[in-house]
Amino acid sequence: MSDPAPSIVNGTRRRLPRLTWCDLFEYQARRTPDGTCLVAGEVAWTFDELDRWGDRLAHALRDAGASPGTVVACAMTRSVRAVLAVLATAKAGAVHLPIDPSLPRARVDATLADARPSVVLTDAVGLAGRADLLLSEEDWQGELSGRDVRRLPRTGEGAAYVIYTSGSTGLPKGVVVGHRSLVNLYGELTARFFPAGRGPQRVAHGLPLVFDASWNPLSWMAGGHELHLVPDSVRADPGSYVDFVREHRLSVVEAVPAQMSALLQAGLLDGRIRPRTLLMGGEAIGQELWSRLRGAVGVTAVNLYGPTECTVFTTSCDLGERTTPSIGRPIGNTTAQVVDDELRPVPVGEPGELLIGGSCLALGYFGRPELTADRFVTAGERRYRTGDRCRLAADGHLEWLGRLDDQVKIRGHRVEPGEVERALLASPGVRQAAVRAEGAEPRLVAYVVLGTATVTQVRERLRATLPPYLLPSTVIPLEAMPLGPTGKIDRAALAAPLPVQRTVVLTSTQKLVAAAFRVQLEIPAVDADSDFFDLGGHSLSAAALAARLRALGVPCSLRDVLLRRTVARLAELVPTTEKGVTP
Repeated sequence: MSDPAPSIVNGTRRRLPRLTWCDLFEYQARRTPDGTCLVAGEVAWTFDELDRWGDRLAHALRDAGASPGTVVACAMTRSVRAVLAVLATAKAGAVHLPIDPSLPRARVDATLADARPSVVLTDAVGLAGRADLLLSEEDWQGELSGRDVRRLPRTGEGAAYVIYTSGSTGLPKGVVVGHRSLVNLYGELTARFFPAGRGPQRVAHGLPLVFDASWNPLSWMAGGHELHLVPDSVRADPGSYVDFVREHRLSVVEAVPAQMSALLQAGLLDGRIRPRTLLMGGEAIGQELWSRLRGAVGVTAVNLYGPTECTVFTTSCDLGERTTPSIGRPIGNTTAQVVDDELRPVPVGEPGELLIGGSCLALGYFGRPELTADRFVTAGERRYRTGDRCRLAADGHLEWLGRLDDQVKIRGHRVEPGEVERALLASPGVRQAAVRAEGAEPRLVAYVVLGTATVTQVRERLRATLPPYLLPSTVIPLEAMPLGPTGKIDRAALAAPLPVQRTVVLTSTQKLVAAAFRVQLEIPAVDADSDFFDLGGHSLSAAALAARLRALGVPCSLRDVLLRRTVARLAELVPTTEKGVTP
């Protein structure tokens, strides 16, 4: 029989000072001015140096039009300037909006049009025409060197940053997070994660700069630890990432579970030099990864859960506490409750929707009061409806059971299939479209009824408007959509049409590569001209494919997969003998 007690759990109550993340950093800079703060490429700055450069850029932002409470859009490449932009925006009292400059121009323009920033800051040449302030890669220090370094007045109230996420209506939405929530996150890291008595840690920042999770490593830096910005080229290759961790002797690494699995396979925990703390979040952890990390000697692995609307992470679970995956318990000043469709508490052990309350909550959605009122409900206290199906176990840990809607996480990115459907229906020559996530490692599959357009044309138009993580791995043309009794598309009945039977003739080397394609991408068949990325491959799976082929004796690197995208081209790397394939 189920425990009749309502399934609610409270985080530790802590006093929350009225400070900003910037105040915390400045305090640390006064406390340890000569300590190493940020390492990025050839740059190694002390806390005092980053603090002073931040003041200079803050004055430049103010002169360009930023003021307390206004939005500063920072479209920065992955360099020391990106971290500097976060700090300087806070010092100017403005709201930080990260933008990936590599996104399609239409996507960038749509975000800027919605956010209406007072200043657009960039170091990307391609966006120079949209910038109010351009930091050239060649002489950005010279451009700021004459600026004032005096502190600018600011307030600890209001918004700290805004992050745009995929929207179910087809349009991305901005989540606005306040200073109070960010300081609460810092308090949790200080209380539970910053190692006491062992000195500053070396922390890897390998997360995308446009993730809200990027505030985690930044908060470690504000806490006095040494932040190492992992270059893009290294992030994309698990083997190179592991080498980077060892070379810089990094002790803290955070990644989404899919990437963490790839890092472990590349030898992250092999040998004497390895990280002591592994943090994971952004998507669900499978039992295999959970068990593997629980058994790792001398390593603390932690699962972090939290929607963007709840400030990076709002529950956490040390993997050593449980044998099966869990999202754990709430962080400080936070409550978690499992409820039914009427928002009434359900008994312990019963499934329901997870509601989050407390200091972690975002302020709401930028310029969308109706959506804010719908998702942030008030019933005794303000709480966020996560849309996640969970249950509270008898041991007090929350277990994630899936989504109540179509939303999925793909490589840590929140993805609403409706946004992709909207983009498809906006493409000329597409009559109908339906998108859903499929496969053990979720990937988007688009089903379309075409008029004048071809699949190739549809793909090209999507690439011009959507970021890579929203691109369907497969676009399947149908003669007609399956319909249910009400006349709506029957999504459960969607399926690719049976292929016309034909004989696929592959050489022995091509068969070896084709088999690796099928296993890695979880697809039934490929031919010699099959393109790994057109079939749904991405940078992480490309690195995994390279590792899979190397295990078969094929001298294949990530670069080879990127340049030799097809079965036939990669098969050229397979070593052969007079009798056949070497493996």
